[in-house]
Amino acid sequence: MILKFAWRNIWRNRTRSIILITSVVIGYFSLFFFYSIDKGAIQQAIENVINSGTGHIQIHIKGYLDDPDIKKKIENPEGIIEKISSSEILSAFPRVDLNGIIASPEETRPVRAMGGKLGEMRKNTMFSLYLEKGKFPKKPDQILIGRELAELLRVSIGDRVVITSSSTAGELSSYGFRVSGIFHTPSLEANKYIVLISMEAAKEIAGYKDEANGIYIKLRNPEHLERVKNRIKKLLGEKYEVLAWYEVFPILKYEMKSFSQLMLIFGFIILLGAAFGIDEVFFMSIYERMREIGVLRAMGVSPGKITEILLTEALLLGVVSVIAGNIISAAFYFYFAKKGINLSIFSRSLEVWGAGSVIFPLIDPAEVGELILMVFLIVLLSVVFPLRKARKITPVEGLRYV
Repeated sequence: MILKFAWRNIWRNRTRSIILITSVVIGYFSLFFFYSIDKGAIQQAIENVINSGTGHIQIHIKGYLDDPDIKKKIENPEGIIEKISSSEILSAFPRVDLNGIIASPEETRPVRAMGGKLGEMRKNTMFSLYLEKGKFPKKPDQILIGRELAELLRVSIGDRVVITSSSTAGELSSYGFRVSGIFHTPSLEANKYIVLISMEAAKEIAGYKDEANGIYIKLRNPEHLERVKNRIKKLLGEKYEVLAWYEVFPILKYEMKSFSQLMLIFGFIILLGAAFGIDEVFFMSIYERMREIGVLRAMGVSPGKITEILLTEALLLGVVSVIAGNIISAAFYFYFAKKGINLSIFSRSLEVWGAGSVIFPLIDPAEVGELILMVFLIVLLSVVFPLRKARKITPVEGLRYV
């Protein structure tokens, strides 16, 4: 009975109710939009980091991350890969990474050279997908570099460059390459500093034989990361450090943690604006129904029952707003989750962050639930003062209003 009565009351002033619902829907959709876009961008940045050679998990000699000395090398990396292999691991491959300088006939720049088996590198990194010119390296003397680095070095396909880095003998060692391909990934850092070379060339520069300084692992299911990492740690012991991608790039982990908190604050501010509108509308509604409330009080209806009716009206408005907001948000999400949103006007900023210029929205059902709860909480809080006013109306006071 109360539900039916409250529903009819909502639509007595249709225009006002529609304006109120629209304001809540706009606030809800705005929050959904920013939430899904930001989370999608962060997820893309994480995937780009993983696919740029970082992998889900890395294995190094203990202390390598803090001090990547070329002398901190892994003996028999193939044996370790065989030891840790399991159905949860999609791929595991050794690499020889070098920090040094790359020189062309005109310029010299700092570089991080990733040396690995070229077939594995092609399959397990994203660089072949972002190849702009030339071909992926096939020979030991070929190199793949980023567009920004190529521009800085003033080189193109077929030009010669030389990489110089430290060797295990404590001396500088160099190796000459021909540029076989140029890539352009969503990551500005990768485009400026990372190059791909063969395992043979990297070993010759470093002075390695069968060693490597890193083993990089990609998982079939990233949700199993912690379990696989802990299992590998137990198998290998204290001699090695086993690191997840977020330990190599802690800034991304920090962004993920702070993201939810910032979105909650942002959402509260957006919906708070709608709350002031709801508060004013309910005050207006109560003043317009003063006589009606006075009659109900004269008939013996308690203040608690009046509160119950008005509270039901507020909840119904919240339900209608959430349903409308979810319909609009779902239409937006399912369309752009496949097509993506082109934010190329912010492409430079997104490259710095590591995300692409086309962002695919992403949101979890649990986060949608948080948004819904936030809407109802704001609606209920915004009618607290109007309800207090309604409870204080006496029959005599109410019947004075025409």
